[in-house]
Amino acid sequence: MLVLGLTLTVKSFATPATDLLDKLKKTYPNIPFSHVVETPVTGIYEAGFGKDILYVEASGTYFFPTMVNMITKQNLGEDRRAELNKVNFSDLPLKDAIKVVNGDGSREMVVFSDPNCSYCKRLEQVLSNTKDTTVYVFAVGILGEDSVKKANAISCADGDKGKLWRSMVLEGKTIPAKSCDNSPVTRNLALFQTLGFQGTPGIVFKNGTVVKGFIDAPKIEELLAKK
Repeated sequence: MLVLGLTLTVKSFATPATDLLDKLKKTYPNIPFSHVVETPVTGIYEAGFGKDILYVEASGTYFFPTMVNMITKQNLGEDRRAELNKVNFSDLPLKDAIKVVNGDGSREMVVFSDPNCSYCKRLEQVLSNTKDTTVYVFAVGILGEDSVKKANAISCADGDKGKLWRSMVLEGKTIPAKSCDNSPVTRNLALFQTLGFQGTPGIVFKNGTVVKGFIDAPKIEELLAKK
């Protein structure tokens, strides 16, 4: 009787979501699924692994990357990934960044950028026209040795590194090669990887929102305004 009672008690705590999580772990052992929760759509679940999610139907067979509410235009997958990947802005080592200020500099954000990255240059053009910002640029060299040399040249340069950065990225000016014992470029790359970035640009807003890749001016303004 005691064994039966325990069995019934354990089963009473099982839910479709927990059952599905068990099934996903057994069926896909190479994917580290950590949670399954219900969504606003009956029979569709959010399945999380690491800092990413997929949506899956009840059989655990069919997956899809996101869901969009066509009435409100809310992208549920995008919003959830942003929530899962949030960063504590105050923990970032801003001393290792190149500081670029526009206007009063009251709105802060971080950008991981490779000097030879075309999308980084496009983003820099947008940011140069974005008012009242302080952009902390973590220079990384992920596109080869030339990128590493340029990142070191800026990071180790004397004078206003922000102006030098923009003159190189936006105007194509050559910065004399330079290295220094305490160059942050290697540390920047380690931080870049720790935060889960795989390509540049990578952006972190003051509220902790992480964006992977280029975004346009309206989206930047939207995210700068979020607390």
